[in-house]
Amino acid sequence: MAVKLVYEFEKTKTSSENWPTATSRELDSKNKSNGASFSKLVLVKGNGEILCWVDGPCTNHLLVGKDECQNRISTMIEKAKKEAGVDPKIPLGGLGLSMSGCEQEEGNRQFEEEFLIKFSNLTRSVSVASDTVGSVLTASPKGGMVLIAGTGSNALVINPDGTTARCGGWGHLLGDEASAFWISRKAIKIIFDAEDNFHEPPHDITRAKETILKHFKVQDKFEMLNHCYVDFSKSFFAGLCVKLAHVAEEGDPLCRFLFYEAGRELAKHIMALVPKIHHNLLESEGGLPVVCVGSVFKSWELLKDGFHGALDSKLHEFSLLRLKTSSAIGAAFMGAKAVGVELPLNFSEHFYLLYHFKC
Repeated sequence: MAVKLVYEFEKTKTSSENWPTATSRELDSKNKSNGASFSKLVLVKGNGEILCWVDGPCTNHLLVGKDECQNRISTMIEKAKKEAGVDPKIPLGGLGLSMSGCEQEEGNRQFEEEFLIKFSNLTRSVSVASDTVGSVLTASPKGGMVLIAGTGSNALVINPDGTTARCGGWGHLLGDEASAFWISRKAIKIIFDAEDNFHEPPHDITRAKETILKHFKVQDKFEMLNHCYVDFSKSFFAGLCVKLAHVAEEGDPLCRFLFYEAGRELAKHIMALVPKIHHNLLESEGGLPVVCVGSVFKSWELLKDGFHGALDSKLHEFSLLRLKTSSAIGAAFMGAKAVGVELPLNFSEHFYLLYHFKC
């Protein structure tokens, strides 16, 4: 029996439906400054049966280098085959890689070619795409949108015809609106501006300031500068967000304002992509499916009013979905489809409805 490790990037190939399928998908960050500190691989048979899950280290080639990334992927595949009881000498029918840092088509195709040359006995084919694609396809095999608001933020839509469009994802210097980092930075900026008499704050700053100083373990704004420039950590900045959320839940007007503004920015990501969304997605049952990824969505009740405030008549209906399983499942589905296999998966089991809107 042959084996295949597949991914969510679409290609046209043929293969046996009896081949197992697996997917490696870059997971959320725990890395101190950049994210993507570990990966997850799932081995799935052609009938949809999951054979095993394997955890591995970071596979973001922008962080660890392309050669090291490929070596780590190879190690994970070998481990998965061993745990699943698959003959290690049998090559995979297809290899799917859903990874952070894989945003450019030309670079992805080059990665595929190089991997096949380097590991010619490991797999028969390789497909590479961004880590966001697997999230969409875990919930909606016909396509949809993924909206990410974790340490960073971005949005991507995948149309039924395979075309894609994106908004955001440019990092904390150029974007990341509505992300945990963005919310934290906005809170700090409001405090600095208020005490400099540069801008009047929208609400009293007392509770927010106390929360910020306690999080960074500093006494004043001058001590904050070390965290901003000398010992900067994006993830540590973003970690302030959950504490601001707690204060907002207790009713603090300034912290509630921060999440209201974040809600507006999230909705603006969606509205920016509406002109590029296929009408079949917009008219599907439940409206446009939007898979929401990232811890900021845990504060949905704080985001909701601002979110509504940025919507307009171009979007009549949508459903916000939260995954209950790894997006490796969606990557496996698309990877299997790329080599001619339609995995019989129950997609409704992969998510729960966070919010439904109909005009």
